[in-house]
Amino acid sequence: MALCALWAVASLLLSLPLALLIWKVLSLLVWEPLRMQKCLRDQGIGGPPYRIFVGNLREIIAMTKASRASPLPHITHDIMPRVLPDFSTWSEQYGKPFLYWQGWKSRLAVVDPELCKELFTNKFGHYVKPAIPKQMNDLLVNGLVLLEGEKWAQHRKIVNPAFFLDKLKGMVPIIVTLTNGMLEKWKRESENPACKEIDAFKEFHGLAADFITHTAFGSSYAEGKQVFLLQYEQQALLLKLSFSALIPGIRFLPTAVNRYRWKLRKQIEATLLKIVKKRLSLPSDDYGSDLLGLMLSARKEEDPTMTLQDIIDECKTFFFAGHETTTSLITWTVMLLANHPEWQESARKEVLSLFGTSCPNADLLNHLKIIGMILQESLRLYPPVTGTLRETTRDGKLGNIFIPKGTGFFVGVLPLHVDRELWGDDALEFNPLRFANGVLKACKHPSAFVPFGSGPRVCVGQNFAMMEAKITLCMILQKFRFRLSPGYRHAPTVILTMQPEHGLQILLEPLVA
Repeated sequence: MALCALWAVASLLLSLPLALLIWKVLSLLVWEPLRMQKCLRDQGIGGPPYRIFVGNLREIIAMTKASRASPLPHITHDIMPRVLPDFSTWSEQYGKPFLYWQGWKSRLAVVDPELCKELFTNKFGHYVKPAIPKQMNDLLVNGLVLLEGEKWAQHRKIVNPAFFLDKLKGMVPIIVTLTNGMLEKWKRESENPACKEIDAFKEFHGLAADFITHTAFGSSYAEGKQVFLLQYEQQALLLKLSFSALIPGIRFLPTAVNRYRWKLRKQIEATLLKIVKKRLSLPSDDYGSDLLGLMLSARKEEDPTMTLQDIIDECKTFFFAGHETTTSLITWTVMLLANHPEWQESARKEVLSLFGTSCPNADLLNHLKIIGMILQESLRLYPPVTGTLRETTRDGKLGNIFIPKGTGFFVGVLPLHVDRELWGDDALEFNPLRFANGVLKACKHPSAFVPFGSGPRVCVGQNFAMMEAKITLCMILQKFRFRLSPGYRHAPTVILTMQPEHGLQILLEPLVA
């Protein structure tokens, strides 16, 4: 009897961890999602029903696949059904806001500008960036984009000086030189009868990579370019992993994709570490004025606790975020000007009146009012990031809605930008004049225009991206007229950022100097 009792006790003790594990799994995948769904439905917030483990991923994948099956039949700026088909469908079906599920992760889709402002400003510190799948961390890393709390404040303080106006002015000659190299190539190709068109998206992709590698690493440009090429391969992997990342533990399995992912990560880390150590071997007053040099100087003078890994992570973040934003902004602006020749001519007149045929200089860039309005309108209709995520770490209220702890949010940037109630009946039309009196007066609510985010986490590099775009556009307008090629197919697609799925084919007409 005693042995039987001991066996029963031992069996009970051994089963407790298993029971606890089962309890946690059921709580994560069943009880918490259903509790959250009921809480919000009781407040009148609808949405597609939660399905255990997969959530609404099947519907999202099916809608995304269907929306990308073919280009849009003509050039239209009503692109939400193509780039955000799930939002477009469910907002009509369930109203706004609505609740949907990425796996077992909730997403409350928010497009009310006041609620979005509350999420962005985060006064009480409980709206945070949600954790991302570990596979994605190879690309997005622990830099400013994802960090929270004190660590984020530390990094922001270190990185900020690199984007001060006086530092940005020093980068203008580099941007001018690189852009001029691209335009000289365009001139040669436009004079070749066999060259019928140029894929501007591909050209701007390479140009933005040159911008980043030169301004981030200066004299270490060649090694920096190698890092960029490796990171570009990581982006392709990221797309493959975007849905499988929800499967617990898959990142540890030695699959072919994972082995390749681990190899890429090691190569990038080793190359960046080599660049950083080489720079650290120099006297501290000779670190340089590029992004890496400024971060190393600030680290030594202000925060020696910032590790080499922290520096490497910020370099990775700058590569990804800076390159993708600039490429998207310049690409869609050129598409819009190619499709609206009257605005292209107005912009060209402004550029020639300020600079003539001389290269743009930093002091006059802010006098480009028409170019500024065009860029803002491009960011409104084709924002690089169509939405951003937040998560609440405690129970609370968002506006009049009670929000349970753990609720995730999707802040719809593109939906905000094309809302007729906020922007008027011409919300889906290209009309730069809406920005004639500044961003704050362009629509009915100042928080309805957030291409770079808002609040304390507003994109640190937004002025850098705008400066790059202004210089590039000025130099193109000085040397070429351009129009869309008949081969251009309008197919905006979100591949991390908003991109033209089939490229941007344009025809060039060199201007006589």
